Amino acid sequence: MKNNKQLVIVLGNDHTNSMGVVQSLGVEGFYVIAFVWGVKTGLLQSSRYTKELYSAADAQGCIDSMLKLFGREFDPIPIIPCCDTAALILEENKKRLNGKFLFGFVQGDYTIKQLQEKNIQVELAAQSGFNIPQSIVISDAEEIDSLVFFDAPFLIKPLMSIEGAKSDITVCNTKDELKEKATKILPHTGRLLLQQYIDKDFEYSILGCAKKTGEVLIPAKEIKLTIFPQKTGLESKAIMDRLSEESLIIDITNIIKTIGYIGVFSVELMHNSNDGKFYFTEINLRNDGAQPFVRKYGFNLPVMHVNDLLDLSMPLPQKTNPGQYLWEMHHFQAWRHHNISFLTWLSDILKRKGFLLTCERDYKPFFKQFQPLVRGFLRMKPRTKEYYT
Repeated sequence: MKNNKQLVIVLGNDHTNSMGVVQSLGVEGFYVIAFVWGVKTGLLQSSRYTKELYSAADAQGCIDSMLKLFGREFDPIPIIPCCDTAALILEENKKRLNGKFLFGFVQGDYTIKQLQEKNIQVELAAQSGFNIPQSIVISDAEEIDSLVFFDAPFLIKPLMSIEGAKSDITVCNTKDELKEKATKILPHTGRLLLQQYIDKDFEYSILGCAKKTGEVLIPAKEIKLTIFPQKTGLESKAIMDRLSEESLIIDITNIIKTIGYIGVFSVELMHNSNDGKFYFTEINLRNDGAQPFVRKYGFNLPVMHVNDLLDLSMPLPQKTNPGQYLWEMHHFQAWRHHNISFLTWLSDILKRKGFLLTCERDYKPFFKQFQPLVRGFLRMKPRTKEYYT
């Protein structure tokens, strides 16, 4: 343990999700150690709050390295997973990690791996009271010819996020288009979830923290006003505010308690502009990339979770900061790709309460995220540099 500060490990990829957790912990004085695999973006290295940085070829390599380096610490070290693969690898190594590390878990009838399957999520959501789109699982594009199901348009996505990419989430307007897209995607995803396409006017992302006592904290809702890329992308402009819909609070509490989950989470919902109802999309049993918005709104979810793992109390904040927040990179890309006008882009910036990667005394990550884009404009080759230990 360095400087008598509490160690916390952030596990995931070198991207904005992990960066948000590093900053949220760092501003509260935690000594943050990051273990990452995949593309080396340099984002985490750019932060003053990343005190130590380790990389491996894959997620399992990170676990092995973690045990070798920190498995003999006297006090267990909390770990926060920042992607589905990270949450899954913690579960797969639970016996090796128990007693040495602390992390979120499920204590019901399901495993994290099962709960990452969207068809199981949909079943549990229906049992918990949510409205759900009509859904079918397929593993062969030829099945589409014989299916009798809902009318077009259709939304297709990998059954598990770790089996595919965000670009595999596609809207299809006809059965022929659906079959063509499924034929291309299935070879690398194995399975697809076909869903009724909801004509949404906005999305909700509801982030929270489930405590060991059984209490489910739901401090805020993120209203995704615009996303990039359109239809299947991530938020670029959002409103943060208190979740006032009592029925949604009940439904979210129900599904978390049914699962028996302890840790940070997010629930994704779509609002149907035609019938005025919210429809369940998915639940993420790990840190959500929009978590920095919640912190700037007033609730530091990673710190709440770490304190719960360590059996420490943390008073809830009395003041919140509702308003408009921007994921600066996606917001810029939305203007660059003509999804919004320059005047709208500028007006949004002037009205914002905060950006995703702005943080007290830690401004380099904000500018670092734009570096690949600038290099692309200038057609520059990135410098190769080994900066991981």
